[in-house]
Amino acid sequence: MGQSVNTSFLSPYLDSVGTTFSNGANFAVVGSSTLPKYVPFALNVQVLQFLHFKARSLELVHAGSGNLIDDEGFRNALYMIDIGQNDLSDSFAKNLSYAQVVKKIPSIITEIKNAIQAVYSQGGRKFWVHNSGPLGCLPQKISLVQKTSKDLDPYGCLSSYNAAAKLFNEGLRHLCQELRTALRDATVCVCGYIRDQ
Repeated sequence: MGQSVNTSFLSPYLDSVGTTFSNGANFAVVGSSTLPKYVPFALNVQVLQFLHFKARSLELVHAGSGNLIDDEGFRNALYMIDIGQNDLSDSFAKNLSYAQVVKKIPSIITEIKNAIQAVYSQGGRKFWVHNSGPLGCLPQKISLVQKTSKDLDPYGCLSSYNAAAKLFNEGLRHLCQELRTALRDATVCVCGYIRDQ
């Protein structure tokens, strides 16, 4: 996305030595999840890292240091949230049943809501929330089952994984609708990998 608007990739927050954050920061960590809380790189830990980054950036900007984001930059930033898929995948990988995985979805959605509200309370007003792709079509997941599995759909994808992803996406859509009403001066949109039908 950055290339399409002639800007550079965002610098990773965790690799900040000699980095310029004038165009933003990337708090994403591969494999991260929303739950359990307070494990390395769970969503709430990433939010805490953001809060520290913001406080330190503003402190340095006010002291005259360049290459950091100022108050206006934080207010005008686009905050992208792309998390939750690992929660679903990891739950299936732990041999939880479809019903057990689906039961976790409200807690996952709540953690995403808490993250958005935390950033909003710090002045963030533009949120782009990614939904899940078709988890059951990932080669890594398909390779874990026998080809004769009754859980495979006509395309050879895992039906239960895709059904859980679809329920997760519905939860995200409802969350974004709720937040658009509650946070009236914010823009909250959900962007998808799976088209709703």
